[in-house]
Amino acid sequence: MNASVIRFRLDLLVRLIDTATGGSVEERNVRFFRDGKAVRPIARGGGNYVFLNCGREDFELEVRVYGYDPFRMPVRYEALEDAMPVTEAFLIPSENGSGGHPVLGLSGCLPGIQSIQAVNVNATCCCISEFDERRRIMKLFGVHRSGMDGIYYGLIHPDRQDYEPFAVQKEIGKDSVKIDHPLKEPFSVNAPISRIIFGSVTDRGDYCIRVRDDREHLLHLVRYVVGDETRFQMVDFHRPESGLL
Repeated sequence: MNASVIRFRLDLLVRLIDTATGGSVEERNVRFFRDGKAVRPIARGGGNYVFLNCGREDFELEVRVYGYDPFRMPVRYEALEDAMPVTEAFLIPSENGSGGHPVLGLSGCLPGIQSIQAVNVNATCCCISEFDERRRIMKLFGVHRSGMDGIYYGLIHPDRQDYEPFAVQKEIGKDSVKIDHPLKEPFSVNAPISRIIFGSVTDRGDYCIRVRDDREHLLHLVRYVVGDETRFQMVDFHRPESGLL
């Protein structure tokens, strides 16, 4: 009797991330669409979903999750790792809030906008003490109890009112991390670090970014790219009357 062998290949891992908290999306009312057709990846917990033996042709991914705006993005395999193709879906909580948490938003239309994100200048997680450029290791101090449990952060330059985004690749003890690239901008010791909140843009120039309404002061430094120009604007989400300039 011949034994049959069934092989499974991981063709895509999708991580669902709540932009307002930086944490995984645990909501179970989730639907996926591949080029407009409903598909059913396997839930692995922690907001992770895997596509097995579905092929690696490029496609348009859409994710609809209760309590969040619909998310759409192109999946391009040339930009993903062959051994572990992973993509992240940054889900923006809907205006009605998710899980009972109210949110505040900034939205509008700015022709040519390519991306939008922000950091909360009143909710920093730690500060930088030094940086080893060759090893890409950042030493920290004042790390909060939760540590840097996310991936995407901004190193704030208070004197210039801007920040440099970076991604944490590896934690090295409780007060050091290895990041994805050497820092490009000069920084001062004690410069604060805050988690990045991602927004969305469309080809028409519509933009949207939302934050949790969970504190008295909601002052955020918004970073947005228009054409080839990176701009920054300080926004109070309790009074975002002007929109982006």
